[in-house]
Amino acid sequence: MKTNRFFLCLVFSLLLATFATSCSDDGVDNREQEYGYAQFKIYKKASYDSSQAQSASRAAQSILDYLSDASKINVTLSFEGTTISQTLNLSAADATAAEYGLRSDKLKLVIGNYDLLSFTLYDKFDEVLYNSTSDDLSSFSVISGGLTVQDLTVNVTPRGRVQFTFKKDMSEFESAYSTRSKTRVYTFDEISYVNLNVARVLASGNIASRTKLEMLPVDFSLEFDENNEANGTPGYQTSLLRCDSLILLPAGNYRLLSYETFDSEKSLLETESSPKALEFSIEDNKLTQTDVAIKLHESDEYIKDYYALYEIWKSLDGENWSYDGQDFTLGVNWDFNKDVDLWGDQPGVQLHSNGRVARIDISEFGFRGHLSPAIGQLTQLIELYLGTHNDTSSTNYDPSLSLNLSAAERSARRMELNKEYLSIIHPATQFTEPIARALAEKNIKIPATSLYETMKESDIIDMKSGAQKIKPMDQHYGTLRNGLKSLPKEIGKLKNLQYLYIANGELESLPEEVADLTACTDIEIYNCPKLKKFPMAITRMPELVSINISANLQWAAVDFYAGMKALANGPSREKLQIIYARQNNLPEMPADFANFKKLGLLDLSYNKISKLNALGEDVSFVQLYLDNNMIESFPVDEY
Repeated sequence: MKTNRFFLCLVFSLLLATFATSCSDDGVDNREQEYGYAQFKIYKKASYDSSQAQSASRAAQSILDYLSDASKINVTLSFEGTTISQTLNLSAADATAAEYGLRSDKLKLVIGNYDLLSFTLYDKFDEVLYNSTSDDLSSFSVISGGLTVQDLTVNVTPRGRVQFTFKKDMSEFESAYSTRSKTRVYTFDEISYVNLNVARVLASGNIASRTKLEMLPVDFSLEFDENNEANGTPGYQTSLLRCDSLILLPAGNYRLLSYETFDSEKSLLETESSPKALEFSIEDNKLTQTDVAIKLHESDEYIKDYYALYEIWKSLDGENWSYDGQDFTLGVNWDFNKDVDLWGDQPGVQLHSNGRVARIDISEFGFRGHLSPAIGQLTQLIELYLGTHNDTSSTNYDPSLSLNLSAAERSARRMELNKEYLSIIHPATQFTEPIARALAEKNIKIPATSLYETMKESDIIDMKSGAQKIKPMDQHYGTLRNGLKSLPKEIGKLKNLQYLYIANGELESLPEEVADLTACTDIEIYNCPKLKKFPMAITRMPELVSINISANLQWAAVDFYAGMKALANGPSREKLQIIYARQNNLPEMPADFANFKKLGLLDLSYNKISKLNALGEDVSFVQLYLDNNMIESFPVDEY
């Protein structure tokens, strides 16, 4: 009995020991210690081992087109004389990522050493894509409870990506290229799409294949180089076209053959068959960034316009310009420290969509000198402001100079805008605040309360004397704001010019060629105290609608009347609608005004007019201002 008890205790102890050894402290079943896992990663030979990819033996092997075409792998393994075959799924984040490697499912195997006998790749339809060769095979070990990752390489067509940046080529200005084909003049920033024709080139220099990369979208970008050694000046400004597209191409050496540019509507702008030489290389699974040079042509008219702007700037002491007004930053000047095609981007300069100069306003820049003959290049100039009646005026808003509107909009609303301007510079005598408030409560608006919309009573009326304060308007006679001395005869070439304003300068005469401004509708010769004679050239201008010849006290009345007579009998007599002749020392309203049948607004205030001549029933004013004169009588029946 004692022996049986001992045997039972021994068996029980062995069972406890066996149980203890079969369970680890971390809860892992030790029966799994005889197994491990293997996983296969598939790579392109070209990027995994570039030296092998270029060896001669590879040419005879089957080549997979894209690694992303593979969906499954079947591996055949040898383990201690036993052959094992297993099919596993392959995966990657997406098709692009697949070209950098595929990962198989994990395969559970008994621990030990394995030989890879072969493998086969299949597509998603289980069609065979690729069979391994002896060079593709290898051996590996599976360790207890671990994961062994085995790399496999596949002979896949090597491909890489290229990203293009388009920069300006201005190195060969004035060169004539017979291959150049432009549909129209265009500016660099108009380019929205580019076609590139590239060729893959063999080591011998022969072309292996050609590829056309079509409609690559590009975005215009301004760039600044604070320390530009090439141009020798800091803060140099240039521009380029950025393309975010990454283009996939077979590996090799490439050459640019030609390019085409397109606008935002995908209309062809230009075909360039002789671009600046460019060669680049594509490596498997690598990104190549390269620059393509887009030719600019110095013979384009907009480039010539920008050269003209520079000449104008130099001729008028541009280096010493310093803006003193309300539209731009105080002290600002024109900047030519940038590529020539960007010279049109200046304060006070506005461009047409084709890059040609449309407007120049250098009022209040403090310019001085003789305007350059280069002005004649600006044949698409619509507006030229060499000072205006509103320079440094306390009037914050001058409707007649609403440069936020296009020239066409201002022409269509000319009468409306000038009526608004006249109401500002001729404010009605204002009521006191209680009356103005009472009318406002009744929603009644009259000229005698208009100033209260933006001002307080203390700003309008002197609280001590009760007199209305005088609101200064326009420049005072003789106060100069620039030193413009002369205009060149080339001014007559501006056949599209509609607005010509000259004010507050040292101009002594106008060239006769001003009469050749056949499109000019609005002219201002304001406060030019050194202009001793009435500028008779303006009387021969054929399309004048509005004229401002105010603040010229130096003109003798006889000269002024002679000018008015010539104007009243000139080609614009039936087109003139607006005349400003304030502060001109006139003793009499010219009788010749009777010839201006369309005259609607006339301002003769601040003269010495004592006599008003009858103008007849054909002249019907919308607004007539004769304040601050010496009128003795008024022909009632005529007005």
